[in-house]
Amino acid sequence: MKRLIPQLLAIFIALATFTSVKAQSSETIWLSAVTTAYKTGETVVVTVNAASATAVQGFTFQIRYDPACLRPVNAASPIPGMNGLQLPQISGLVDGSYASTTPQTVNGVLAEVRFTALQGCQTSLYLESAALAVRGADGFAAPLPSVLVGERNVSLILDSEVGVAQPPVDSGSILLLEPPPAESGFPFWLVGIAVGLLVVLGLFGIYKVFRAGGS
Repeated sequence: MKRLIPQLLAIFIALATFTSVKAQSSETIWLSAVTTAYKTGETVVVTVNAASATAVQGFTFQIRYDPACLRPVNAASPIPGMNGLQLPQISGLVDGSYASTTPQTVNGVLAEVRFTALQGCQTSLYLESAALAVRGADGFAAPLPSVLVGERNVSLILDSEVGVAQPPVDSGSILLLEPPPAESGFPFWLVGIAVGLLVVLGLFGIYKVFRAGGS
């Protein structure tokens, strides 16, 4: 009997560890892609996925990308009742957010995120952050705790050969992700100085005319 006690303890510890790991990973978010090779001009598609034992009322994700290689287009969520919340976008980082008025079961694709391939590149997309949201006791959205973020990185090979652009997809809840137009870098402050000098010269000319007329 004494010989069986250590074996029983080992089995118990193993089962407890397995149960703990399973409980910790019951809510998971990860990034994936079916295709990783594209031509210039084609639409790059990656999916933000989740598996959750808890019904959620929203989710967020941030994906970092190289703006020299990719340009974000939009995201589309196939989950019924999920609505995109438009957020300001910055170059190099996609910021997506969805919310629902009723709890939704998620077990698969949260959203498809689309980019346009700009040129030949070897680049990657990185899931910088992601969260699932539930309605808290106070009635406001709160992040679901203990959500495990799995695969974060998708490597892409973009060919410099020009491909055929796919038509825009209008199914699901569409969220626009286009960044603001890049600044031209033109020194507009020089224009301001030039205008100021012209105004001063004009006033000086008017002063000279009136002074000459008065004399």
